[in-house]
Amino acid sequence: MTVERIRSWFWSLGKFDTIVALLIVTISGLLLVRLPLVKHFKGIYFNETLQDCLIALLGLICVLIVKPPTIKYFGWPRLKWVGGFAFAIAVAWVVFEIDGGYDIKQPLRVKVAAVISLLSIGLAEEMISRVLIFGTLLRFGTRFAVLASSLIFGLMHINVYLPDWSAWDAYWHVMMATGFGIFVCALFMATRSYWVVVVFHALADWTVIFDKKNTYTGADYSPGILEGLRWGIEDLFGFLCWSGLFILFLLRGKWPKWSIRLAIKWKLVEQE
Repeated sequence: MTVERIRSWFWSLGKFDTIVALLIVTISGLLLVRLPLVKHFKGIYFNETLQDCLIALLGLICVLIVKPPTIKYFGWPRLKWVGGFAFAIAVAWVVFEIDGGYDIKQPLRVKVAAVISLLSIGLAEEMISRVLIFGTLLRFGTRFAVLASSLIFGLMHINVYLPDWSAWDAYWHVMMATGFGIFVCALFMATRSYWVVVVFHALADWTVIFDKKNTYTGADYSPGILEGLRWGIEDLFGFLCWSGLFILFLLRGKWPKWSIRLAIKWKLVEQE
């Protein structure tokens, strides 16, 4: 089967079939490039960096085969006013994450290896989640592409809790990652740059590698069903999620009705 036939077949699929095909590619990639655990330099896993690079390469191959519209986003970022606004929010969030009580005490070689590891995470997850999945789902509408790709991105984090299953932790992480994905989709569209979201994703994961200054040492707390579900919803609709939704409104070229009413009330604009 030629590349043209594969591309033609893929673009002829409906919503459900496309999502199934993308899930198969994603899960297969995670399974095929899984390497034995090798620990070195105080907890930094170099094989994980290699795994992420291989996943990014697999995603790039799929992108070159199907050629989604987001293949154009490998160029320089477009920082018009909406892109600049989204970029400013991303920078502020990264500064908050890095300065939020995390300490770096490892040797220089470990710091360098850690940064490379973080960049590999950004390269892999953004290649799969944004360039490939989000890009190919755009043909079904921006709203569907944002929600579906962000949910898939969130579900991709379940493997962190295997084989020692923790249902609540997995649920909260999936919801938080889904909200994160909504913002990254908005940042991706606003800047039209794969490299911006890669660097943002890498730095937003700063705490995955580097140690906390102050760690929580209290007793474990098991929430009730309603409380646990509420925490997950709060994780989903956090600052980044609302920021992403607002940026998506701006990208439509229309201001939200509530913002127009607020501007009229504050006499920032005159009502026609």
